[in-house]
Amino acid sequence: MDAVRDDVRDENPRGKAGTGAGTLDAERRLVPYTHAMNLQEAATSPGPYTWEDFLRLGEDDLRELIDGELVEVEVPKELHEYVVAMLSFFLTGWARAHGGRVLGSSYKVRVTAKRGVMPDVQVFRAGNLAAVEQQAGLERGRPDLVVEVVSPTSRRYDRVTKLRWYAAIGVPEYWIVDPEERTLERLVLVHGGHGGHGGHGGRGEHARFIIADALEGDSAFRAESFEGLEIPLGELWGGAR
Repeated sequence: MDAVRDDVRDENPRGKAGTGAGTLDAERRLVPYTHAMNLQEAATSPGPYTWEDFLRLGEDDLRELIDGELVEVEVPKELHEYVVAMLSFFLTGWARAHGGRVLGSSYKVRVTAKRGVMPDVQVFRAGNLAAVEQQAGLERGRPDLVVEVVSPTSRRYDRVTKLRWYAAIGVPEYWIVDPEERTLERLVLVHGGHGGHGGHGGRGEHARFIIADALEGDSAFRAESFEGLEIPLGELWGGAR
């Protein structure tokens, strides 16, 4: 997900209703992720907004729910959208052959009552009907794969905050794609103690991601968990002109 702008503006101070058809009457605050990622601080004074408020936002509203605040993100840049489109293309081809669904970045996923996100790409394997049964947003269940395409200002948010959140809801696999660095990291969820032992899957306090694959440049990416899938990374970076 592209990051919020670095400038901090409050067009609509707290307590005044916002406007706009199809959107929640809520303030539109532009805050940097570096502030929103201070989860310890946020936990002491969370914002007023909830998952239900997040669901009411219009389809073109890019804000995510971060500790009770509706944080507005930038309009994605061309390279970001190109990489998202190419990933969706390859994953949709795999899903057509093996079953499942691939969703884009406007489908909302609940983390907690005060946290909700819109991953750049989500994959639901055959048999995982959670999204089909919850058209407005994923309140129960989880995707089988989440992909985030990072920007320079969103790296910490995607690599630290969202990584913890996706582990907490039990997402089995998380890919982090960095077009500027031309890297792809495949992380898989494991469940176990501090010693690193335990099986794949799981969720909750002891679930955490480990790096299963890390590629760069023009390598061919073949995910063990997606049999038959091959993504030539050079085609992803083809949008960098």
